[in-house]
Amino acid sequence: MANLSEVQKLLAEYSTCEVSEITPEKRLIGDLELDSFSLLDAVAACESRFHLSIPDSDLKLLDTVQDVLDYINANIKQGDG
Repeated sequence: MANLSEVQKLLAEYSTCEVSEITPEKRLIGDLELDSFSLLDAVAACESRFHLSIPDSDLKLLDTVQDVLDYINANIKQGDG
């Protein structure tokens, strides 16, 4: 299972925000100031870190930090993370 802290740290690498500013309700594009390229980089990092695949069709489901955490935990393979 992924935890919020892991997701915050990962997203902070692609955002202009500090880890402490990345809260569950923050929007990836608006609040964290990710553009389409940095969003794709962050998604690729999530895929690598959590050993999962996020299809392009699911990107529209990832609006907030909490959405990312929920998606990872719903799709992560048992024993990974």
